[in-house]
Amino acid sequence: MTSQRQAAQPISRSLQQAALLVAAYVLLVFLLPASVATRHTYHLSALEYRSALLAVALPSLLTWVAAFLGYAKLRQYVTVVRKSPEGSYFDKLATGCAWLAWSLPVSSLFGLLANAAGEEWSAVHGAATITDNYLGVLLAVVAFSLIGAASRGLVNHAKLKFSLAGVRGLMLSFLAAGVLYCYLVFRRLDLTSLGSTHNAYSLPIWLVVLSVIIPYLYAWFAGLLAAYEINLFSKHTNGVLYRQALQLLVGGLTAIILSFIALQYISTVVPSQGHLVLGYRLVIITLFRIIGGGGFLMLALGAQKLKRIEEV
Repeated sequence: MTSQRQAAQPISRSLQQAALLVAAYVLLVFLLPASVATRHTYHLSALEYRSALLAVALPSLLTWVAAFLGYAKLRQYVTVVRKSPEGSYFDKLATGCAWLAWSLPVSSLFGLLANAAGEEWSAVHGAATITDNYLGVLLAVVAFSLIGAASRGLVNHAKLKFSLAGVRGLMLSFLAAGVLYCYLVFRRLDLTSLGSTHNAYSLPIWLVVLSVIIPYLYAWFAGLLAAYEINLFSKHTNGVLYRQALQLLVGGLTAIILSFIALQYISTVVPSQGHLVLGYRLVIITLFRIIGGGGFLMLALGAQKLKRIEEV
């Protein structure tokens, strides 16, 4: 009974943290000034604007809860296998998932504050946009680097080799997505003036390339490679029940990685204008947030099943 209570503590603590972050978001929605641009565009009162903002944010807020539950369950599984040869790699995997989970509320809360600051003081709008971009890049690089190190460790420990067809498919997919990404970003920039900051990123073009595009491409490749490696690892494990539970965890992790890459892709190709825009971009973002939330729930279920198998 005591061990069960101790095991439940990280889950309870993570859900409490998620609840506090959701409460902080709701509080900021009602305390921060309502966006004048959005109110004028959609003819909304201040209360209607805040209600719309909360309604639009609801899938994201639910995803936060799923994300914190998912990484907490994975952390719980790590405590069981920590002393095994693969324990350190699952520990890194859990840490990378924790970074992804925390990146959701951190970026959203900062976005609310940055948008409000830009509304009140136009002089800080550029600085807020730059900080928001760099925060997204930093979180992506750290999270996907940790997950990539974990997946590589699992594959190397199992002495698995990549198939030539698999590597070619991965590289072609990444190159196609990367070229399209660069094209979509550059078509929004004035390439005749590389030093101009009059763009959606508030940065000169050369700095956008060095400090936004390249780091994101690195992070996304690390994430895609990690998804491939972990899938490879799950297919070469012994035991039917263990393999099924691991594939559930891997399926969730793959959905999480792909949804995060898609969301970061969209946010940099079509940067936020600092206010709520109801359109196709919002629909696509909401869809990928739901996919990510579903991925975290699959991660939690897979980790729970793996934990039960180890405890038998």
